[in-house]
This record gives sequence, structure tokens and C-alpha cells, in this order.
Amino acid sequence: MTEGDADDDSLAAAVGAVDGHTTRAFSLLGDDTRLAILLALWEEYDPHADDNAVPFSVLFERVDYDNPGNFSYHLEQLAGQFIRQRGERGGYELRVPGLKLVQAVIAGAGVQDVVYEPTEISKDCPLCGASTTIHYEEGLLFHSCSDCEGPTPDRTSVDGFLHAVKFQPAGLADRTAEEIRAASIITSLRTAQSMFDGVCPTCSGAVESWLECCPDHEETGVCGNCGSEFAAWARFRCRVCKDHTNHSPKELALFHPAVVSFYDDHDVSTRFHASDYESLKRGFELLHAHEMALVSTDPPQVAVTAALEDDEVRLTFDESVRVVDVVRRS
Repeated sequence: MTEGDADDDSLAAAVGAVDGHTTRAFSLLGDDTRLAILLALWEEYDPHADDNAVPFSVLFERVDYDNPGNFSYHLEQLAGQFIRQRGERGGYELRVPGLKLVQAVIAGAGVQDVVYEPTEISKDCPLCGASTTIHYEEGLLFHSCSDCEGPTPDRTSVDGFLHAVKFQPAGLADRTAEEIRAASIITSLRTAQSMFDGVCPTCSGAVESWLECCPDHEETGVCGNCGSEFAAWARFRCRVCKDHTNHSPKELALFHPAVVSFYDDHDVSTRFHASDYESLKRGFELLHAHEMALVSTDPPQVAVTAALEDDEVRLTFDESVRVVDVVRRS
């Protein structure tokens, strides 16, 4: 058996776990020349142009290949899945899957081992009041206390761990530590909203969600039973790509139209922007002010209440993290 046959057998065995098109995509991309073609097309790509087709001669020269015949073969292998031949110039351009692939490479996902050393930010630890830092490793931006051990020291090896967010390496470029922290918050909020709406932000796949409650939750500080300050967590997982995340219903309430309308009636904005750190601070103040109460543990249900002055709105979340009841009281 040749090495190529062994590779084919390995791919065939993987088809039982994932779609056959996926294994073919991996096999197509296991070649430096084809990756170079995609990157060359990306460099010529203008998102506002009417025609992004790159002529064969230009592409051949950019990739610096030595055999026109073999180069055509590589183009044929990519055509239909990642690139297409079209345009008045009869050249080649990226299809959306090819574009997304290159964008993932450009963002640095899984390509480079980026590290951002611990850097202090102007955010005190909510547990002890000490200064906090952010650092980046393995695709995650960590927020940690510089003094205490954090709320869940037995669940992580990160000293003083407070929070972590999935973050692309490209998000570290041209930003201060405070701006990186702000961008990570926006990333987390957008991920939460997309998952809550049932659409995976990574692959657009369907999302399954469920509510987990601590039946014996200690209301003061971090619970000794579940290791969290929140009595309930919303769990999300994509059925396609297995991307997953966890969020408090107190945070999810910020996205519901009834709550957005409630705050708007009181001239309080729930609009956030990475360049406006005050809007992010306001958002945290709002969600932390939300009151959450267990309605039932079997099945799990929680109620989240937002209140201002003598007005309040209450949302009830069921076991599948769907809002099943909205009550507005003045």
C-alpha cells in the first residue's frame, strides 16, 4: 500500500464521523500550492469590486509555480468548492467557502500560537477589590485577579481566574489592553446573543440549549455547592461544529425585546460598542442589577427581573432557555 492509499483509507474511515464533503475539503487543502493559490486570490480580493477574477497568468506568477500543467490541475481540484472561474477576464476568484477559510487563516485561528503576557487593566476584582490582569493563550483571553485565587480555584490551573472568552489572535493587534478587554466583552455578548437566538456564530448551525440549576444554591458570594455566584446557567452547544458556551440568564435578559424596551422607556441604552467603554460598564451594571430567582428545579426554570424606579419587567426561562413568560409591572 502506498502512502497515498493509506491517506485515502484514513479519510474514508473519518467519513463515518463527519460529512464526506468535509473530509474531501481537508484532503484538498493538504497541499502547499493550493493554499498558496487561495492566499494569492485573497491578496487580489476587493470586497467592493464588481469583478475579482484573477487571470491564470497573474495567479501563476504570484504563486511562483514551475509547471503550468500541474498548476492547472491544482486549480481544477479547488474549483467548485473553494474557487470558481468567471468574470470578463476569464480568471479565478474565491467562492464564499474559500473566502471564509482564508479569513480564518488571517485571523490566526489554529495557525499560530499567540501569547499575550499578563497586563494590568483598570478593573478591580469583584471578589477582593485587588487589581486584575488579562492574558492570552490557546485561543482564550483570560481575566484574572492579581491577588486572590478567584471563585473557582479547583476548576482551573490559571491563578486568580475570573473569566475567559474565546478570542481570535487578530483581535490583539493594534489595541491597548483596555481595548482588547472591551473587544472581548463585545465578542462574548455577540456570541451569547447568537446562541440564544439558536444560530451558531461559528458555523450557522442549529444550537441546542438547556438550563442547569443549583438546587441548594448559597445566595451570598460564591456558592460552595456549585462554585458559582449564579444559581443557574444557560448551556449552549452547536449540533454541527460542537462550538459551545455558557451564560447567565441575567445576561441573556439584556437581549430580549421586552427588556430592551423597558430600558428604552427609562432612557437607558443597551447598545454596546468596543470603542465606548462606558457603555460596556453600563451593561455590566445592568446585568448585575438583574435579580434571578429559581422558579423550579424539576423541570429547571428561573425568573430574571429588571427594575428601575417603581417599574419592573420579569422574564421566565424554561429548561430549554426559552422565555415562556413576560410580565411588566409599574
